[in-house]
Amino acid sequence: MPNKIHIKLLSENALLYLKKNLASVTKNIQENDNNKWIYSAFPQPMFVEKKIEISDFELQDNPDSGDKYIDFKNSVTIYETLKELPRYIVCDEKFWLWLHFEKFYLVSKKMMRVRGESTIKDHWMHIQGTRRGLMFGVLSRCFFRVALTVDESKGENKYELTKWVINNPERFRNLTWRAFSSEEHLVRGILRGEKRALEEFGGAEDNDIYPEISKYVSVIGSVRLLDKISEEDIERMIYEKMLELLNGNK
Repeated sequence: MPNKIHIKLLSENALLYLKKNLASVTKNIQENDNNKWIYSAFPQPMFVEKKIEISDFELQDNPDSGDKYIDFKNSVTIYETLKELPRYIVCDEKFWLWLHFEKFYLVSKKMMRVRGESTIKDHWMHIQGTRRGLMFGVLSRCFFRVALTVDESKGENKYELTKWVINNPERFRNLTWRAFSSEEHLVRGILRGEKRALEEFGGAEDNDIYPEISKYVSVIGSVRLLDKISEEDIERMIYEKMLELLNGNK
């Protein structure tokens, strides 16, 4: 049995310090592969331990998320470990900041190079809002791209769509910015329609199509209640639209 650990959240005082001292924190992250500096720089206690337990887990180093296989394995590990947590926890930036700063500090640095303050704001924190923050986060995006693509009814192939979107994140990225991304059956149906059309088309993949698909779903939502559309229906609609766009780009 794996060891159990208590989850933690970044404290409110530490979060306030981070926001007020973003430049110096960013510089420290860039210059230090060891996170010992956080315990002298941030107000203490930096983290608040909660009663909720999870299985302890480790991630593989993957500089700039360059290895798609490791990216997939890490994403599944994060999802399987955290999937039973309440949604208010996995949607809380203070939870992910605990993982970024303490448990997976160096892994987080390697997965996405810290080029400046914008990296910390956009990918360690939720500066752009909760939805975008979660979908852009170094580790949170790994969790949610699995949560929105896993299909338990497929048995051993339940991660088929997860692998597909990790191989080319553009297939998935534009969907996650939209309000309908909270409807997991819609996301799966859209991706299945895209995947089926691409396999049938057999030609070169054009990433410019994916923003058009996202806009098309929004148009459907303006005349129909998206949460009432079945996964099969949205798959068919996207499959037909995708083929239309692909053939139009020949």
